[in-house]
Amino acid sequence: MHLKEFLEKHSLINKADLASQMWPNNKSARSKLTNKLNENMVGTGKQRITEKDLELAKKYLKLMADDIHELKM
Repeated sequence: MHLKEFLEKHSLINKADLASQMWPNNKSARSKLTNKLNENMVGTGKQRITEKDLELAKKYLKLMADDIHELKM
């Protein structure tokens, strides 16, 4: 499953929060993620999710998954 498909399937995940975790020093992180997910033309080329982007997303999604597994009553 591609990252875009995953995020569409799990709409509870906030893309803006994920983007800010992936690129904390980028004020336009939300736009950056949106452009990459939609493969928008920006500047001179089409934006795409790279292996590095995918690893960053998986890192923060795993932290969320770990927190879910630690939920208690």
